[in-house]
Amino acid sequence: MRPDLPEEAIVVLETDHKAFPAEPPSDLDDADIIVRTDWEAYTGLERLVNHWDRPGWDSRTRRLYWMLTFDGHRQLADRATECQRALQHLGLDLTPPGGLHITILRIGDTTSVPTRTVDALADRVRALRLPRLALSAHPLAGSRGAVRLSVTPWTGLVHLHQQLTTVGRALDVPGGTSTGRWRPHLGIGYNPSDRPARPLIDAVEPLRTLAPVPIDVGALDLVELRRGAREYRWQTVQRVSLS
Repeated sequence: MRPDLPEEAIVVLETDHKAFPAEPPSDLDDADIIVRTDWEAYTGLERLVNHWDRPGWDSRTRRLYWMLTFDGHRQLADRATECQRALQHLGLDLTPPGGLHITILRIGDTTSVPTRTVDALADRVRALRLPRLALSAHPLAGSRGAVRLSVTPWTGLVHLHQQLTTVGRALDVPGGTSTGRWRPHLGIGYNPSDRPARPLIDAVEPLRTLAPVPIDVGALDLVELRRGAREYRWQTVQRVSLS
């Protein structure tokens, strides 16, 4: 569902070769175009990278993010599990059902964002009265370091990212990826090594006939994220209802 946004709220996504896909879809509300753009970018890969090889993260890192989380969403968990079973022989680090999420925006490390600022962020975002999101999760594509469900539509998600970025700047938090460079996605497994892409792409392709799963998103979470042994874990610090 496309939200009714004022003209000044519409963001034009940028081409960015550090993002994936580098070229954004030509229509942020057309599911077929979004899914096709994700797949074409994925099938163009020759090699995969180790998702966990990321500077700045260690066992002590605690980082604050805005995320959409789906613990308890049975249909989404079942679809993810179905896809994971078909790929389990390929050595991915699979996302558990309670770990499914869409990362919206990094806020900053806990060492650089005091508790009073976290509280102020949540209060300001609540005051925006952001709308619920009607999304769909489509099997299946991936990126350089992960296998993931394509998410549609993008307009509401991009507007959410923009609003959170604006609030973060007003409170002088470090922040993360600019809205124009952001690409929504929902990962179901992480690639743990550098290797050729084709075997995984070939295994993913048959799963693309599975039906999309509808997701009604009624809350936004501010979480404290940490990395364990090749998995993400988080603690919800604040929850903001979407009205």
